[in-house]
Amino acid sequence: MFNPHESAMSRPFVVVVGVDLRDQDSSGYAFDQAVRIASRVGGSEAHVVYVVDDRKDENVSELAHLLQLYISDKAAALGLRGPQRAASHIRRGDAAKGIAQLASDLGADMIVVGTRRMPQLGRAWVGSTAERIMAVTECPVFVAGPKPKPQPSHVITIEPPCPQCVTARFSTRGGTWWCDRHAQPHHLNRHHVYSYTSEYPFAAHDSAVTSTGTD
Repeated sequence: MFNPHESAMSRPFVVVVGVDLRDQDSSGYAFDQAVRIASRVGGSEAHVVYVVDDRKDENVSELAHLLQLYISDKAAALGLRGPQRAASHIRRGDAAKGIAQLASDLGADMIVVGTRRMPQLGRAWVGSTAERIMAVTECPVFVAGPKPKPQPSHVITIEPPCPQCVTARFSTRGGTWWCDRHAQPHHLNRHHVYSYTSEYPFAAHDSAVTSTGTD
């Protein structure tokens, strides 16, 4: 049970993953992203929950076994380090309420749910389980789904990151954000807007920082 008085620094990063064993697509998106997030946070916990419709007469013990097999198979297929601890939960009732209640019980830092629909279809979002969870929970809700398909030229498109910038960022552990080309002053280069990073708390006031790559 979540202890609200426990120090945020002493407790693990908790991710609650809502899955539906009848919908392998949306559950797969949710589980994949949750494990990827947890693999980047040391000492994390992943709690996978399947909420059973209480109007249906289903064997909870059998569902619990199927959920554990699902978690094991998916984790092995991903081949990622994943969370330090993982748990499975079966609850009865409304899916949104069950997921949100578990997140509240555990003091979750994030909820991950999946969708089979493309993320830009706003009307499909209305009334969804994710929307209903967001209305009652205090932690962020991550909606995982299929990658957007290529759009017509009149639609805004997002370019992939510059490989040289990514290499510079990783090799310097964030000390350098841009490659030589993108780090040029704004009058020579129009590729990036102003960016600044520092150890927290900031050592210098914004007015003392020289902007680089201002668009």
